[in-house]
Amino acid sequence: MQRPPRPLTAIEWTADLVTSFGDAMMAIGQLDARVSASSVAPAWRLRASWTGYAAALRLQQYEIEEIDVISYFTGVAVPGRQAIATSGDPFANYQPWLCALGKSGERHWREDLPFTFDLPEGWNVAPPLARVLALVDSWSRTDPSSQPWLAAPILLHRMKLIQTPLPCLVTGDVALRTLEGPRKVRLKRLLKSLHLAARTGLNRLDNLEHSHLRFADAIEKAKRPGSLTELARLILSEPVQSPRSLADRLAVTLSGAGKLLARAVNLGLLTETSGRASWKLYMTPEVGIALGTVRTARGRPPSLPRSSPMLDKVLAKFDQEMIEIDSILASSSTRVGD
Repeated sequence: MQRPPRPLTAIEWTADLVTSFGDAMMAIGQLDARVSASSVAPAWRLRASWTGYAAALRLQQYEIEEIDVISYFTGVAVPGRQAIATSGDPFANYQPWLCALGKSGERHWREDLPFTFDLPEGWNVAPPLARVLALVDSWSRTDPSSQPWLAAPILLHRMKLIQTPLPCLVTGDVALRTLEGPRKVRLKRLLKSLHLAARTGLNRLDNLEHSHLRFADAIEKAKRPGSLTELARLILSEPVQSPRSLADRLAVTLSGAGKLLARAVNLGLLTETSGRASWKLYMTPEVGIALGTVRTARGRPPSLPRSSPMLDKVLAKFDQEMIEIDSILASSSTRVGD
């Protein structure tokens, strides 16, 4: 008879394991503090949900990249990307997950668990992060779907480790289901995964805030900003665009959409990545860098715009309108499927 797996809350504490816990918690805490105070938090959470969901699908052995998830939820086809080959609907869990994540702070961590969970050895003395990972570990052997991996950020919020939902903190390991390898190694891999996800999320938040600031500065300096303001709001929630998609979103002509996108490229606000005149694709620079379609600029980064009364007014208006993006979190997954 196979012995039951040793719970992750009862793994022997060693110096390297303590260091891994400390690194993960520090990165998560820094990201949590920044997102809680950021004016672009709604847009960041939407993008982070795509990142986290893509990670969960890869753990389910789907051959999928983050750009495929972004393409699906923004409705913008990406040249050269093949359709996802699957017999089911890999995106079916996205909307329920977003709803659960949005309400995660209102419920106890035991609520909605689809299996019986008896407190394992070491639970009372284990750090909260170890408890979260122990739950993910146990869940993964009762449910073959992506739900256990997607549960990590929900449990982190319900156990009060974070103040605000952080969808990018999806974690897991397929070896948990087969109990392959030493349990300590599995725990360290989960901690490393969370550490990397949190650091990446913080870097993307920095880039998004800088992009937000540069767009506001460009609008302030433009003699005739025209539809730049509408484009700035749109790309916060839909950072990948084509002339056709933009024409539909802003109710303008295809030619007008192309000129607007070209103007944004000339101002350094967007980058054109497809390289094809017949099927152009545009995205914000920080998304292009994150997806590997845009090279990171060498040398010293350009200075951010200085504060001015007019720039402050533009930013304040943007920040007020950002509240509207919260509603997108509840409807973004149905836009393409309708």
